Amino acid sequence: MKKFIATLLVLATVISLAACGGSTKNTTTSASPESSNTAAMTEASAPATLTPTAGGILEIGGSAILPTDVTWFKVRGIMEVAFAGLWGYETLMRYSATGTPECFLLDSITPDAGALTWTMKVKDGITFSDGSKLTAEVVAWNLNYYKENGILASSFFSNFVNAEATDSKTVVCHFSSWEILFDYYLCRTVLIASKEAFDKGGADGLVANPIGTGPFVLKNMTPDVDMTMDKNPSYWQGQVLLDGVHYTYYADELVAMEALKAGEITAAMSDSYSSIDSLMKETISLTKTQTALPSYAYTMCFKSNDQNDPCSNLDVRKAISYAIDTQALVDTLTYGYGVKTTQWCMSNNEYYSPDVTGQPYNLETAKKLLADAGYTDGFSTKLWYLNIPQMSDTAAAVAEMLSKIGITADLNPIDAASYVNYIGGWDSGILIHTMGMEGGAASQYATTFVNDISFGLGMNAFAIPDSLDALVKQAKSAASSDEAVKLFKKVAYDVFEDQCLVKVLYCTTSYSFVSDKVHDADYCTVQNRRCDLWKAWVG
Repeated sequence: MKKFIATLLVLATVISLAACGGSTKNTTTSASPESSNTAAMTEASAPATLTPTAGGILEIGGSAILPTDVTWFKVRGIMEVAFAGLWGYETLMRYSATGTPECFLLDSITPDAGALTWTMKVKDGITFSDGSKLTAEVVAWNLNYYKENGILASSFFSNFVNAEATDSKTVVCHFSSWEILFDYYLCRTVLIASKEAFDKGGADGLVANPIGTGPFVLKNMTPDVDMTMDKNPSYWQGQVLLDGVHYTYYADELVAMEALKAGEITAAMSDSYSSIDSLMKETISLTKTQTALPSYAYTMCFKSNDQNDPCSNLDVRKAISYAIDTQALVDTLTYGYGVKTTQWCMSNNEYYSPDVTGQPYNLETAKKLLADAGYTDGFSTKLWYLNIPQMSDTAAAVAEMLSKIGITADLNPIDAASYVNYIGGWDSGILIHTMGMEGGAASQYATTFVNDISFGLGMNAFAIPDSLDALVKQAKSAASSDEAVKLFKKVAYDVFEDQCLVKVLYCTTSYSFVSDKVHDADYCTVQNRRCDLWKAWVG
């Protein structure tokens, strides 16, 4: 499934037009490197008596597709941005284990809604792998360059005017209108590159020889084969113990898992639940860690703007929602390793609304609502979905559940090349879509449930009330983070509970598996594909 999720990632980032909203604090300050590294579940650990030793190559493998373009301002997906940390580039902010933004290359970031500014303080002592220093001037240049050239600039930097360095550590970012979500945007955009390297060799030089602040430096890469990284001897967080990292691409994830069991590779990540289940039961000694942040929310999206479609009726949408046994989906489709939620974030996230019940499984309630809507004998509808195994299995399970309340669902798989044309609108019935969760719930609400977007999930399918449209826009322009959180929780209630425009079926998470020969490897513990390996050692 990992191979297929890579396809989904490209599609998910198309509709993830803004990452999530501001922290509950007015000023976000830098966390310790270890603060985010609390995974949802970890088994095994290195004995405390072992002494770290320098040297050696960490062999990683998996079916996660390697980047075909290492141009720093063209890295698009959330997972690809996280993965860039392995081959050299880091971001100013990163997601914590609860999905909120934390300073990384910054000491602090402070919003000022009245002044339409976000002010950053750059960390001291950070150097690039070419020896040049990270300064406020360099940060400002990176932000301004991304505004003009970045692949997601039109989505995330539309209100960004410019950044100016007011002293060696301070960067002030100016906006044409208020952006309460800017700290979230910085977790998934603007990989920080060496300005000195750019001044010497231009963009082409940085593409040929990426120069960032990360613990490793890209040595060579062969797409669909492998990539090799050497250590950065002057890494800002401390001594990198490994000599380097070698990543091998496997087209078949089962082959990758067998390579792990055979010792050919010493670390791997998977979100194929059959592979996860097999490795969780292995007797070989592995550190097994569930990624803290879920990757995708498998979501039913109702075509509600066509009065001839039964799904335009609120009672019908709620009846369908009540008819879905989400726990059964988790138990069967994910072997119990997926997670349940009623909205596009987990209960430990600041935007989670405890008021959203998500219409818990109840067939009698579902049948009554259908009858109240005038469909005592049920009706026929269509289920649309991307034609990959996990999605096909999900659609089949949903269709079977709907049959119990008299609804006949015709299955309509969509090939990957055509799927992007269905995101904005589908012919009728229900689209099952994978909504990216790592970027945050607020950004997804802000770019989905408004009436004036140029592209987004359901833009030609959802009937969005004017009151919801106004509430989303009010939340986006909130003067404080606390106010934004409060308003986006109301948005969640309207979307999932009051209007039932969509229904979350289950969420997918990834697991990392690391050999007991590898110690202190923070490998995909917080986020899918994020590798914090500067402390890792082999012995």
